[in-house]
Amino acid sequence: MFAEDSLILNIIEASLSTAVLRHSLYSANIANVDTPGYKKYRVEFEEFLRSALETNKDISSIEPKIYRITETSFRNDGNNVNLDEEIVLMNQNFLKYQALSQFAKWYFDRYYTVLGGRKR
Repeated sequence: MFAEDSLILNIIEASLSTAVLRHSLYSANIANVDTPGYKKYRVEFEEFLRSALETNKDISSIEPKIYRITETSFRNDGNNVNLDEEIVLMNQNFLKYQALSQFAKWYFDRYYTVLGGRKR
């Protein structure tokens, strides 16, 4: 495998892992939509990835950062979870996950084809 291939696969792996993490946080936020005082969680990752790529830093050392949004309140009870927003973000995240999965499949199919197999 070439160095560029390794880099691309590391990016795909890290991005898929982050998408799974985001999904679990969106699920937790939705589950706590009626919990008084609950504050929603978010994940930062893409900015770290972009910075690492610009500075040629090792991708494997990048970890997503989980943070809590505590400054806002969506309701009078202190809860800041907006159900509609969480559902939209969860759906966007799902579509990103699907696209990354398809890209990974396409990427591996190239090698399968080169090695003499047919596309699956």
